[in-house]
Amino acid sequence: MKRYSQRGMYNAVAEINIIPLMDLVFNLLIVFMLATPLLENSANIKLPAVSSSVPLDSKDITTVNLDARGILTLDKKPVTLSQLETLMRTAVQKDPQHAVAVRGDEKVPYGKFVEIVDHLKQAGVTRLGIMGTPPK
Repeated sequence: MKRYSQRGMYNAVAEINIIPLMDLVFNLLIVFMLATPLLENSANIKLPAVSSSVPLDSKDITTVNLDARGILTLDKKPVTLSQLETLMRTAVQKDPQHAVAVRGDEKVPYGKFVEIVDHLKQAGVTRLGIMGTPPK
């Protein structure tokens, strides 16, 4: 529908109606605000239940994840066992008290989990934690 100015019947108004554009921008903002927290926890790991737990202060802790498919990630980046050992060795050289938390899916074979812990010990990690689901 064409709008006309007050000056004359045949002069078109040269304004852009920005209300629909603002509606679109606000809708996109809401979608991204709702979707962002879901993207942060992208590691699909179901931790085993534990009967006792101690809360962690996660400021200076490196997290090693092992999902059900056997994919190893270090702070959300896929790595191999040799890369993990090298990266942890350099972290321990910088800070001998560097802490590492290992999260393993409950379907991961125990041997694979022990292999990861062994590589961390060979890298010189002395502060090692194993994560599980706290009791309800």
